[in-house]
Amino acid sequence: MSVPASPGPQMPYFPPVAPQRRRRKWPWVVGALAVLPALAGGVVLALAYSKVSTSPCQDKSQHAPCVGPGGTWISADGAARPRDAAAPATTSPSVPAFAVPTTTEPLLPEPTAKDYSVDLAVQSKQCFGSAGCNVVVEPKLSFLGASTLLWECDITYSISGDESGDLIETAYAQGGTSYRVDRTIMTTKSTKVVPKATVTAVSCRKP
Repeated sequence: MSVPASPGPQMPYFPPVAPQRRRRKWPWVVGALAVLPALAGGVVLALAYSKVSTSPCQDKSQHAPCVGPGGTWISADGAARPRDAAAPATTSPSVPAFAVPTTTEPLLPEPTAKDYSVDLAVQSKQCFGSAGCNVVVEPKLSFLGASTLLWECDITYSISGDESGDLIETAYAQGGTSYRVDRTIMTTKSTKVVPKATVTAVSCRKP
């Protein structure tokens, strides 16, 4: 027959310890990222406000040179000087209106016959012994006076040496030294005759 074992001493009861929750770190990181731009903006605003508030000009948004407090003039170096007549104006100088230059036409007299000279250039010549020669001449005109750019002229000249008498021809001056001329065919009495020309009249008009 077995003898029952005697009960041992009873241990005190301790409730189980609840596990601790790990704290997440990422909300702090997000918060720091949100705060940094705000701090940077505040620093910029503070610097700008400090710069404007310390401007010596009456209008704090202006920079020297400008009008300072008390009727003074703030120069580019920041020094305040009394305003006087020599101080530069605060407004930009006005630009004068562009004036179109006026051109006046020179007063040149109308050309006359004495303002021209004419020479004859022989283009061809065919002689028949004592019977004379057939000659083709072309006038070469020169102007001896002032510029003829303002005029168009009809120049009448006379050619001597033809067996029938003087020949009358007309050349046309188109302004300046440009001429329109015609060749003249003439017959001389002998081979010794040299044709010559003289300007007899000039009629001009404005182009």
